Amino acid sequence: MRVEFRLKIIGFRRISNFEYSRFPVRYFPIKPVLFLMAKSRATSFKKTLSAFLSDLFEEDSFFIIGVSGGPDSMALLYLFHTLNLKALTVHINYGKRGKESDKDQELVEQMSHAWGFECCSIRLEPEEAKGENFQNWARKKRYQYFRDLRGAYKADAIVTAHHQDDQLETILQKLFRGSSPSAWQGMSVWNGELFRPLLSFTKQEILDFCKAKAVPYRIDTSNKNSEFARNFIRNEFVHAMDNLFPGWQRNILDLPRLGKTFDDSIAYISDQVTSGNTILLNEFSKLPEELKPAVLKTILDQAGMKGDYSRGQLKKLSEIELLQTGKNLKIGSMTLTRDRDRIHLQAEQKTVVISKEIDKAKARKGWKLKNLLIELKPKPLPLPALRLDSSKLEWPLQIRNWNAGDEFQPLGMDGSQKVSDHLTNRKIPTTSREKALVLCGSDGTIYAIIYPVLTARRNHGAISEIAKCESTTKTFLTINFT
Repeated sequence: MRVEFRLKIIGFRRISNFEYSRFPVRYFPIKPVLFLMAKSRATSFKKTLSAFLSDLFEEDSFFIIGVSGGPDSMALLYLFHTLNLKALTVHINYGKRGKESDKDQELVEQMSHAWGFECCSIRLEPEEAKGENFQNWARKKRYQYFRDLRGAYKADAIVTAHHQDDQLETILQKLFRGSSPSAWQGMSVWNGELFRPLLSFTKQEILDFCKAKAVPYRIDTSNKNSEFARNFIRNEFVHAMDNLFPGWQRNILDLPRLGKTFDDSIAYISDQVTSGNTILLNEFSKLPEELKPAVLKTILDQAGMKGDYSRGQLKKLSEIELLQTGKNLKIGSMTLTRDRDRIHLQAEQKTVVISKEIDKAKARKGWKLKNLLIELKPKPLPLPALRLDSSKLEWPLQIRNWNAGDEFQPLGMDGSQKVSDHLTNRKIPTTSREKALVLCGSDGTIYAIIYPVLTARRNHGAISEIAKCESTTKTFLTINFT
């Protein structure tokens, strides 16, 4: 369904004169003994949220907040209220629990109004799930609406109340499904679309916060049903593990760090056995057999093929050392060709003409092209992201394919250099050079060259001397790969 059609079935309700007695909620008046606790906990929650907002968003940002009526999302909504943030509250009523679901909706609508937020309530029919797994269907529908509303309202992010216990359950499910260490990294606070500011807090800390600050919430009794994987982990597995292995949760939550270490290590090894779009067989053959599949997968992913091949196709990679000179192996859209002691990676040649305009409004919200992200930020991103001084640029900007004859002034140089010569000097593979892009001003001046994804893992590109950042730079235009 298109966005325009969906918005017709979305009802906006404003309800005044809120009465706590209308439906049962977890409501706690503040007691003197809880005063210091409330103050300390509120400070911790508010400081964390404020720090994320300062680092990731502009002051006038607008958000879409998913609120179920449970303690996690109600605490999040309360925090947004105390910080006077601008947001639209979105509640999804699946109608699975009859009147109880309606009471959840009433609470969200009432408190949204009381705290100064407009509320969008969406009622779905669970029968639509048919033979699908209801949890998967509900999640898909939920985020579909979140994304549609984000686009309709031009919001900066979708905010969810995922917390540390959710992170733990996510990692455990990946472990039980046999996921590789790369998948252990779990959820991130910000992935360019979803903002999860409560990830560092436990469920109990959130419950204590709600109690101390008198934040009303409702409990979904269906969460006690251990039929679903997450509920089983939450209701039974966790409690059993707490008794058998005290402190085990800290070890599981440390797995994302180990997963990142694994990814970084494999990426480093991949660098040692490749040169541009070529696998050096003499170096690759020295690797332990256990490492070769992970290294080859990383090489393909870094070549822009992530998700473009099946497990069966991936198994074929074990044959590359047996290829005869001149023979090739097709994996997805990539052809691997043996040339003596090298394997050349050649992607299907698809000439994609790119010519896009980027104004300041788009850059503030974060302008994306596939996995390329360009945005205005008050602080620079760490290398290898490119950083330019926004005040030195002629807006609106244009991102396009580079053309023969294009020139720019490289950082640290007085004169100009052809883009083609620069790409050659930087040893960008011939087969990948056409995928490089240039960022220009409205007057045609080239401010940056953006390298193809294959080489961007080492260096995202090059900036012009005329757009470099100074100690006085206040707003940075950053170019990064996600």
